[in-house]
Amino acid sequence: MTDTAEQIRRTWQAPGELHPDDRREFGAMLRYCLDGTDETRIDLDTVPRIEFGAVDAADADRVERLLGEAFKRFAGAPGQRPDRTRLDNWDLKAEPAAPTATGPLGTTPADGRIGPGLFVSGPRNALLIRSLERLLGKIAARLGADEYTVPALLPWTTLEKAGYTGNFPQHITAAGVVRPDLDALDRFGKATDVAGRAAELEYTPVALAPAVCMGLFERFQGARLTEPLTVTATGQCSRYEGKATADTSPTRRWSFSMREIVYVGDRPGARAFHGQVLAELLALAENLGLPCKVQPASDPFFTSARPQMAQYQAAMDVKYELVGRMAHDGSGVAVSSLNYHNQHFGKGFDIAFDGRPGFSVCWAFGLERWAEWLGGYLGDNPADWPVQLREQV
Repeated sequence: MTDTAEQIRRTWQAPGELHPDDRREFGAMLRYCLDGTDETRIDLDTVPRIEFGAVDAADADRVERLLGEAFKRFAGAPGQRPDRTRLDNWDLKAEPAAPTATGPLGTTPADGRIGPGLFVSGPRNALLIRSLERLLGKIAARLGADEYTVPALLPWTTLEKAGYTGNFPQHITAAGVVRPDLDALDRFGKATDVAGRAAELEYTPVALAPAVCMGLFERFQGARLTEPLTVTATGQCSRYEGKATADTSPTRRWSFSMREIVYVGDRPGARAFHGQVLAELLALAENLGLPCKVQPASDPFFTSARPQMAQYQAAMDVKYELVGRMAHDGSGVAVSSLNYHNQHFGKGFDIAFDGRPGFSVCWAFGLERWAEWLGGYLGDNPADWPVQLREQV
């Protein structure tokens, strides 16, 4: 925002307290309230307070309205929440690793950032991801999962059937191509700026995949199962984080890789699989011996449906996350999630088990997040790593 004589400053204060568990997602939602503001100061302790600069009074009123609406989407959450933490190693003592050698970087930042939300990981993290992938592949095989591949793009219809367009529009990245016109190709090739190139683009019937499981569910669209289905895949995913993507850390990437293990069956089978996978997750976290928690969570619902959706997830105990404590600043980052979907995807993709919409479970791993968490504590020498990872090198 440029300086003008009309530029004013405002301070917005929430009409009540914000539960500590909601601060991270409320902070993320602020990106969709503060667009165009300047010199923002954000305090989310107890009662949120936000100072911002606006171009004029009308713009400041708009921002305050959006902030009030955002807070309303969290205000209905229960004040006292049952503690269903399944593992608490948060205060476990662990020394940060020494900085890793990255080779010649030129003018590239040390974290490997090459664009907004885009990072190139170094040798240590690359080796950690490769070792982790081998370990997760063995866990998936032990759970009876068949291996598949998935594309990095999905049809819009797939996102709609999954409910993603309605529940998480903030994360969607649409795909565009140059219009199928020879003159358009020439103009695009000669364009020297973003505006000139954008004028020749058109939307396509696909978007970048925000999760691996959607491609798997689409693969089995209309299936009539007589025995449970367990599948796994690793793929590239994209989740937009708003214009603040340019300022995000390597743990909140626009483009990242994900391993998922998916189960579809009847209710008892899905509940049993959920319990089995939760036990696997707890054992994995415990054996790594690093600071973390396994605790209930909710998805980042930003739309007006958030209060109902978040309260449903909390009440039904359907989502758990493994949250790693980062070595450099002590913050928490969700590196793995376990989700019980009930019949949501069975109905959305018409996948039936014994004549009824199937019940599904997904276990997801953000591989770059795992590497950032593990790499903060583990050195470059795999001989010093926890045995589960050391055996995969």
